[in-house]
Amino acid sequence: MKSVKFNKKIDIQNYARVENEVGEEMKQWQSFAKVWAHFLKSYIKIDEPLKAEKNVENIYCEIVIRYREDIDTAMRVVYQEKSYSIDHVVNDKEQNIETHLFCTLIEEGVYNE
Repeated sequence: MKSVKFNKKIDIQNYARVENEVGEEMKQWQSFAKVWAHFLKSYIKIDEPLKAEKNVENIYCEIVIRYREDIDTAMRVVYQEKSYSIDHVVNDKEQNIETHLFCTLIEEGVYNE
Protein backbone atom coordinates (compact mmCIF):
# COMPACT_ATOMS: atom_id res chain seq x y z
CA MET A 1 0.00 0.00 0.00
CA LYS A 2 1.41 3.36 -0.97
CA SER A 3 1.53 6.11 1.62
CA VAL A 4 -0.61 9.21 1.12
CA LYS A 5 0.68 12.54 2.37
CA PHE A 6 -2.12 14.26 4.29
CA ASN A 7 -0.88 17.83 3.93
CA LYS A 8 -3.99 19.98 3.59
CA LYS A 9 -6.33 20.90 6.43
CA ILE A 10 -9.97 20.81 5.33
CA ASP A 11 -13.18 21.65 7.12
CA ILE A 12 -16.04 19.20 6.65
CA GLN A 13 -19.31 20.98 7.33
CA ASN A 14 -22.92 19.93 7.77
CA TYR A 15 -26.09 21.95 7.36
CA ALA A 16 -27.60 22.16 10.83
CA ARG A 17 -30.48 23.86 12.59
CA VAL A 18 -29.37 26.60 14.96
CA GLU A 19 -31.15 29.19 17.03
CA ASN A 20 -30.34 32.84 16.38
CA GLU A 21 -30.14 35.60 18.99
CA VAL A 22 -33.94 36.19 18.97
CA GLY A 23 -34.77 32.50 19.35
CA GLU A 24 -35.74 31.81 15.76
CA GLU A 25 -34.68 28.48 14.31
CA MET A 26 -32.62 28.67 11.13
CA LYS A 27 -30.26 26.44 9.16
CA GLN A 28 -26.64 27.20 8.38
CA TRP A 29 -23.37 25.48 7.60
CA GLN A 30 -21.40 24.47 10.70
CA SER A 31 -18.04 22.83 11.12
CA PHE A 32 -18.42 19.08 11.66
CA ALA A 33 -14.77 17.98 11.54
CA LYS A 34 -11.43 19.54 10.66
CA VAL A 35 -9.17 16.87 9.23
CA TRP A 36 -5.94 16.47 7.29
CA ALA A 37 -6.45 15.53 3.65
CA HIS A 38 -4.72 14.83 0.37
CA PHE A 39 -6.13 16.15 -2.93
CA LEU A 40 -5.59 13.14 -5.14
CA LYS A 41 -6.70 14.60 -8.45
CA SER A 42 -8.68 17.44 -9.91
CA TYR A 43 -10.18 17.76 -13.36
CA ILE A 44 -12.58 19.85 -15.41
CA LYS A 45 -15.51 18.36 -17.26
CA ILE A 46 -17.55 20.30 -19.77
CA ASP A 47 -21.23 19.39 -19.67
CA GLU A 48 -21.97 18.38 -23.26
CA PRO A 49 -25.70 19.28 -23.42
CA LEU A 50 -24.96 22.84 -22.32
CA LYS A 51 -21.75 23.20 -24.31
CA ALA A 52 -23.58 24.51 -27.40
CA GLU A 53 -25.31 27.25 -25.41
CA LYS A 54 -22.39 28.41 -23.32
CA ASN A 55 -19.14 27.10 -21.93
CA VAL A 56 -20.22 25.30 -18.75
CA GLU A 57 -17.42 23.67 -16.81
CA ASN A 58 -17.54 21.72 -13.58
CA ILE A 59 -14.43 21.27 -11.52
CA TYR A 60 -14.26 17.89 -9.83
CA CYS A 61 -11.74 16.58 -7.35
CA GLU A 62 -10.98 13.51 -5.29
CA ILE A 63 -10.02 14.16 -1.69
CA VAL A 64 -8.52 11.44 0.51
CA ILE A 65 -8.85 11.50 4.30
CA ARG A 66 -8.21 8.95 7.01
CA TYR A 67 -11.09 6.52 7.36
CA ARG A 68 -14.30 7.92 8.79
CA GLU A 69 -17.75 6.43 8.64
CA ASP A 70 -19.63 9.57 9.68
CA ILE A 71 -19.27 11.57 6.43
CA ASP A 72 -22.14 11.69 3.93
CA THR A 73 -23.24 13.48 0.77
CA ALA A 74 -25.35 16.03 2.66
CA MET A 75 -22.09 17.60 3.85
CA ARG A 76 -19.56 19.81 2.11
CA VAL A 77 -15.80 20.42 2.21
CA VAL A 78 -14.27 23.87 2.65
CA TYR A 79 -10.63 24.40 1.73
CA GLN A 80 -8.91 27.77 1.18
CA GLU A 81 -12.25 29.62 1.14
CA LYS A 82 -13.62 27.34 -1.61
CA SER A 83 -16.55 25.02 -1.03
CA TYR A 84 -16.98 21.58 -2.55
CA SER A 85 -20.17 19.53 -2.51
CA ILE A 86 -19.59 15.88 -1.63
CA ASP A 87 -21.01 13.73 -4.44
CA HIS A 88 -19.77 10.29 -3.32
CA VAL A 89 -18.11 8.87 -0.21
CA VAL A 90 -16.06 5.70 -0.72
CA ASN A 91 -14.33 3.46 1.82
CA ASP A 92 -11.24 2.64 -0.25
CA LYS A 93 -11.12 -1.10 -0.95
CA GLU A 94 -13.40 -1.63 2.10
CA GLN A 95 -10.25 -1.66 4.26
CA ASN A 96 -11.29 1.06 6.75
CA ILE A 97 -8.01 2.91 6.15
CA GLU A 98 -8.91 5.77 3.80
CA THR A 99 -12.11 7.51 2.81
CA HIS A 100 -12.28 9.04 -0.65
CA LEU A 101 -14.53 12.05 -1.15
CA PHE A 102 -15.52 12.72 -4.75
CA CYS A 103 -16.45 16.39 -4.86
CA THR A 104 -17.59 19.21 -7.15
CA LEU A 105 -16.45 22.79 -6.69
CA ILE A 106 -19.39 25.03 -5.76
CA GLU A 107 -19.36 28.21 -7.80
CA GLU A 108 -19.05 31.42 -5.85
CA GLY A 109 -22.43 32.97 -5.17
CA VAL A 110 -24.30 29.69 -5.66
CA TYR A 111 -26.44 28.76 -2.68
CA ASN A 112 -25.81 25.19 -1.63
CA GLU A 113 -28.29 23.63 0.77
